[in-house]
Amino acid sequence: MIRTTRLLLPFTHGVEMDTLEAAVLLAASHHATLVPLSLVPVSQARGKGARLEHIQQSKDFLEAAQQKALQYRVPLERFEAFTGDAVQSITILVEQLACDGMILALRGRSGSLLSARMIERLMAIGPGPLYVIYLPSKAPSWVSRLIERFSRRPGQWQHIEKSAQRPASYSEQATPEMVLSRYAGSPDIEQ
Repeated sequence: MIRTTRLLLPFTHGVEMDTLEAAVLLAASHHATLVPLSLVPVSQARGKGARLEHIQQSKDFLEAAQQKALQYRVPLERFEAFTGDAVQSITILVEQLACDGMILALRGRSGSLLSARMIERLMAIGPGPLYVIYLPSKAPSWVSRLIERFSRRPGQWQHIEKSAQRPASYSEQATPEMVLSRYAGSPDIEQ
């Protein structure tokens, strides 16, 4: 039996259907199994667990990923992990889940499904091949018009963009405690 390519799709917040659709289509184009991984943040303070809204958003993401995969007939395996350090957990799980690569999504200067900071850290660590999807920014129409207007004036907009950048810093921490579970109801889709 030939093993198919497996692509990890990590998630911490912000279920965006166009990002999910792009990830599913990327997996389909590579004849890959999509491995959506929802990382639920858990406070490292003693006695505190995950917040209910984070758990619900995780369930919503995994359900939406399943629906998109069914729509395009892409095989998938869904996982949910409760963790204190999402980036470190992703770097560990990409290997443990036998993934051949990871899908990351950027929307303008922001991240989609993950924060831009997390994406920056993952790109710096490079835990295997990365497939980066670039999506258009979802700026309100008045912001889009303002950006367009100022982008025609040389020198002014570039100064604003440079001042918005923050320096990158990454500090390694001990391996976080993590609970990983295969999400119930992962469909078996035949290709």
